[in-house]
Amino acid sequence: MLAMRPRPAHRIGALGVLSFLLASVLSGFLAPSVRGDAPIVSENNNASRTVTWTMGTAAGLTLTGVDLEQASATLPWVPANVSWDTPAKFLARGSIGPNLVANATDISLRADTANHVLDGDFASAAPWTYESSPPGNVTAGWDGGTGTAVFRHVSSATEVSWDTMDGNLSSWIGLSGTGWTSRLGQHEGSGMLGLNFSIPPGPPGWAGVQRSSPVNWSAYDRLVLWIEPTASSLPLSFNVTAYVGSNLYQTAPRDLVAGWQEIPVDLTAFGPVRDSLVSVTLRVNGNNISGGQVFFDDLRVGNAKRFDEVAAIRQAVAKANATTPAAGSAVLQLNWSLPSETGVASVQAVVNVSGPSGTAINRFSAPPATGWHRFLADVSSTSSLAGLYNVSVGIRVVADNTSGSAVEVRVDDVSILFPNRQNGTYLSGAVPLGATSEFLQVNWTFEAPPPAVVQAKIRSGTDASPGSTNWGSWRTWTAPGSYAPTLAAGSFVQVQVDLSTTNASVSPSLRGLLLEGRHRSTTPGTISGTFTLPPEHVPAFLHWTRLHATSQIPTGTSISYSIGNATYRRPVAPDQNFTDIRLRTIEWSATLGTTDGLAAPSISRIDLLYEYLGPPARVDVTATGPMYSGQSYPLNATAWDAGDHLITWNVDQFDWTADGNGQVKNGVYIAGDPGDRTITATYRGTTLTKTVTFHVQPSDWVYSLTHGWAGIALFGLGAIGYLGYRYGVRRLFQIDDVFLISKDGRLLMHNTRRMRADRDEDILSAMLTAIVAFLKDADPEENGELKRFDVGGKTTLLERGPHAYLAAIYSGRVPRWAGKDLKRFMANLETNFGQKFAEWSGDPDDLQSLKEFMGRFVSNFRYRPPRRVNGRAA
Repeated sequence: MLAMRPRPAHRIGALGVLSFLLASVLSGFLAPSVRGDAPIVSENNNASRTVTWTMGTAAGLTLTGVDLEQASATLPWVPANVSWDTPAKFLARGSIGPNLVANATDISLRADTANHVLDGDFASAAPWTYESSPPGNVTAGWDGGTGTAVFRHVSSATEVSWDTMDGNLSSWIGLSGTGWTSRLGQHEGSGMLGLNFSIPPGPPGWAGVQRSSPVNWSAYDRLVLWIEPTASSLPLSFNVTAYVGSNLYQTAPRDLVAGWQEIPVDLTAFGPVRDSLVSVTLRVNGNNISGGQVFFDDLRVGNAKRFDEVAAIRQAVAKANATTPAAGSAVLQLNWSLPSETGVASVQAVVNVSGPSGTAINRFSAPPATGWHRFLADVSSTSSLAGLYNVSVGIRVVADNTSGSAVEVRVDDVSILFPNRQNGTYLSGAVPLGATSEFLQVNWTFEAPPPAVVQAKIRSGTDASPGSTNWGSWRTWTAPGSYAPTLAAGSFVQVQVDLSTTNASVSPSLRGLLLEGRHRSTTPGTISGTFTLPPEHVPAFLHWTRLHATSQIPTGTSISYSIGNATYRRPVAPDQNFTDIRLRTIEWSATLGTTDGLAAPSISRIDLLYEYLGPPARVDVTATGPMYSGQSYPLNATAWDAGDHLITWNVDQFDWTADGNGQVKNGVYIAGDPGDRTITATYRGTTLTKTVTFHVQPSDWVYSLTHGWAGIALFGLGAIGYLGYRYGVRRLFQIDDVFLISKDGRLLMHNTRRMRADRDEDILSAMLTAIVAFLKDADPEENGELKRFDVGGKTTLLERGPHAYLAAIYSGRVPRWAGKDLKRFMANLETNFGQKFAEWSGDPDDLQSLKEFMGRFVSNFRYRPPRRVNGRAA
């Protein structure tokens, strides 16, 4: 709106108004454009400016459900994922066939889980048979406390100490080295025997310690001692030599390693007579060893315990139906543990399944880890026929030692299963994605140990009926991992997974699916921007004119716009003229929507245009004709800016020249000599001029006035007529226009007595702008006391109401009662329409009955409020 600062007086003359108006216009024109990231204000050289928002950044914008992409505002991408990481999520969208089972973490082929071994968990002793080994060194039994089968061996040591080597080692002498008696780090007791030795290069040699007194080992067949060579002395081997009479005997050499080690020696190598052994030597054998060291400790003798025995548990298993001999058709399983194993050579399990189809024997040793261990054996080929099968689980203990020994083995959960797995399929329904989506990546999580196979499939479609013509073909994957799905865009997907195996004991497992897709948000999003006129632009501001959008609107998408402020908003179409909007702070808003998930509208730029009153750019002069010499004709002179906005219609603001004895006084042309005559108007203070040409005709009645009585009579009559006009007609008045304006500056109604008011649209627009400017600026400075001002020979009376302003423009002499009539009319309007004025949305249909009230005021000599019949105006 054009804001004017009125002088501090109750009445303002036309000259003051227009002078200040011109100053305001010039100040607005000369003010520099506002520049910034957003919005940017630019001049258009036609008394208008463009406020521009671009979408490179969010500066100056408010985004709700809208993203900025490539310098455009558009609807964001939202995920359209199918993420199933548990069997429950697969089952929520589909079903599994009877050959599949949903486990805690996967979907697999369903197996026959019936155990054909009775009481395989050893809840009771029966129906198992428990058999200890015949010599009795290994026993088998049932432990009711733990519910397991238990196998045991326990035996005491058979050895005695022969030489602890803790001290008094004078009976030992060093050969090819020096012996000594002590060093910290013995294996047993308080001492040990050590030997420093050297073995020269060449053929293998030896060094050792020799017993100086005879030895009687006739009662023993085993010698056991501890030996520790230093690491730098290796490689070495160890054996024992002795003489029986003149014959030298020696035991088999044993390789040594670094650190203490217990070495058993077979004394039977010295023959059956071992009661008088002499020169017993503990030898280390090597080659080219200088500065070697070896230590001996804790020599013991005894008789070795030697046995290889098996204890077992047995059960007869009845098989009613024959199965295929193919691998995976029959599986034997058990759990076993080895809580203790000391002093024996080995412990081994032996599982035997024998019957009409043959015998299957499986032997296995305990793994190095402690705890329970699973054993599984495929017995398909030896248990395919129906019949009675003997199932036994045995524990074999092998011993060859003199020390104490103990073994305990436990067995539990023995089973023979015939899985009989069959191929199965998971199939989902049509899984909705919310909108047509594009697919970015698929990730499958499944396991398929050979010979099991998984075929994972996905297809996409655009309706909820899989297999219709709106669905594509299946895409198939046979290995887990991430892939580009290469699926056609769709709003639904369907998932199928085929699990198969040729080994009934091996099943594939389906664990998870992640199909990553995306589509544009189908929830409408908004983007808006706000602009406030800089203070230096306010005085010349007229109105907003147009919103222009640089946008892309693909099929299936939409953008709608509105403008307004915090309390007022109205929809607009791009490039629609709306010259009635005069908000100093304006907000535009765009709502983006789509029904196609792959398409989205976009806005790259918003331009809001507003017009202002610029400097004068042209002058127009008009008059009515025909013209006759000597007669007077009112002239209309107007000044306009570059945007065709009226600056003034006051003829007093122009300097006039006329040829042919013509004259212009107070905007009235007194025609001079007949002929084509020119009149030139120059807008005062500028170089803007307008020259118009009129044809002046001779005036016969003027000639008659100067010749004879007829002329005298006519002249008299003319004088009388002039006096009547001067003192009678000139006192009459006329209401040309009435403007009803809302408190926010919007035109509620305009009424006029002129026949073709549309011809003066620009003049009326300028008048309305000036009126609103006075109303807005006069209120705070003069407490609403401005009631009247004169412009261009017309008088404007103002009246204020609680919800609206009323401005009446009079021509002629305004009667003294005009102000009272206007006030009475304003009160009557507020009574009947005040609430509608306050809540008006801008729709003319809301004020249909207002026109009747306006017409009553304009058409009557004096205003009288309408009578009220039954509470309504009549």
